[in-house]
Amino acid sequence: MLPKTNKNWKQVKSQLRLPWGILFLVLSVISVLIWFFSGDEQPNRLFYDEMKLMETGEENAFIHSAYYYESSKSLGKNAIAIVATMHKGAVTDLNEFVLKVVGTNSTTRLVTDARLSTEHDPDESCEYTTVLIQANTLNSMTKLEIETRDGLVPLPFSEPKRDSPRPVVFCIAPLFAAEQWQSFLMQLHVTKKFGAHLHVYMMTMLEHYYQMVRELGELGVISTQPWLSVKFSQVGKPFLEPNRNSELRNPAAAFTDCLLQYKEAAQFIGFMEIEDLLFPVNADSYYEEFEREYEGSYQISALYYQIIEQQSVKYSSPEQQSLGALLGSAQGGDAMKNGRSIVRPERYNSTWTHYSTQAESQPVYLTEQQEDPHYLNRKKISANAFLRFKNLEYSPGETVNSTVIPMNPLSHDQPLLNEEQMKEIEDGIKETLLLPTLQDYIKRLPTEDFYSTKLKECLDNQRHGKGHCVNTKSCNLPNNDKIPCRHSDGLYHSVRVMKPYTYHYVTEYYFTRNLGCYE
Repeated sequence: MLPKTNKNWKQVKSQLRLPWGILFLVLSVISVLIWFFSGDEQPNRLFYDEMKLMETGEENAFIHSAYYYESSKSLGKNAIAIVATMHKGAVTDLNEFVLKVVGTNSTTRLVTDARLSTEHDPDESCEYTTVLIQANTLNSMTKLEIETRDGLVPLPFSEPKRDSPRPVVFCIAPLFAAEQWQSFLMQLHVTKKFGAHLHVYMMTMLEHYYQMVRELGELGVISTQPWLSVKFSQVGKPFLEPNRNSELRNPAAAFTDCLLQYKEAAQFIGFMEIEDLLFPVNADSYYEEFEREYEGSYQISALYYQIIEQQSVKYSSPEQQSLGALLGSAQGGDAMKNGRSIVRPERYNSTWTHYSTQAESQPVYLTEQQEDPHYLNRKKISANAFLRFKNLEYSPGETVNSTVIPMNPLSHDQPLLNEEQMKEIEDGIKETLLLPTLQDYIKRLPTEDFYSTKLKECLDNQRHGKGHCVNTKSCNLPNNDKIPCRHSDGLYHSVRVMKPYTYHYVTEYYFTRNLGCYE
């Protein structure tokens, strides 16, 4: 007789149904999740497909710096500003190209579009250009990344300065093969007298000149910052050497970096070479002159000063340093093609060496009801100018102490400064040269030119070629073992090869004696 199994069979059948039911439920949930999230992937795919149509090659991008603003008058809330040097040939138009930026805080991750804008000489043909990458992200950001279709690029970032030592900041272009320490002393004390703080970018400098500037930075008299050559430690294919194909030693990127640092801290920011002196002939201070020239107008993008070249002398002995001797021996030259800009930082987000090519003709709406915009334009200053003492020749004789106050070259009945101001500047120079912590360096400052004349001749020859990318790398300056130099350096990073750009950046900045003055 067969055993009665009906009841047991039903029980086993019930146990078999339960796992299949759970499996069906899990698969259903997964399908719903895939369907739900695929809605976000579609726009992302469309975005990268659209950007891919702009790609024309595979090139490199060097990130100089990145800043995060909790709040900015011109950039907005939770703003990101990244300064980069990028090859123009990877896409059809960098100003139309869009990147994805990823901001992360303790609880959230946000992907936003970043706008790109370029700054470069309109008359030159350099393959690499300064680029501002700008976006807005989430609050309390702790991690910054650039998203590409090939993956994520993590970037170090910092916060901009909250305070400025003075309301006016002068950003000094990167010092390269720098040996004219006399120009630094004059710039330091003229700007100090008239109320500006110096932020000096240092690239390569003669050893004891470097030590003097470094020490003054540590004392808080000025701010100093290393400025590094653009280098790529890993690339996917042969590439154009970036420093031979960027303007000079990349002052536009340095000036943009300086602007972003002091954007929320300073009232006015100026951009210049160490040899460019400005005397506020129409006021007692820079701040007063700049306020007067802006006249409360919302349509001025920048105050635009001419640069007038000056020939004069310099002296090898620290005891001979004198502003009176510099000005008294000066012979005026021609005005240069391009001038210098002084800006209200809320009206500039980036800049070329002489002015911003992006800020010009930008629409300004003063009220919500305004239909027709005003437009930003540079204001050309006709009553004052920067004096450029670039070509100083050593004088073998004693200091010429001129008692005649020189006149403003644009107004022959107006002095550059008065006797009291001159005396204060002269006294300041002497006090600096007597600082105990500087004595070991001052007694060994260079007493003759080695790099300056060679560099000038090389750059002048390059400028004679129409459409040439004028740069310092092509000068092939010889290193001199008898003249030790300090060169900026750091730990260079390259992410894995990507399209259209492979990204590179630097951490752990320092100065080394191992690279010489020219690399």
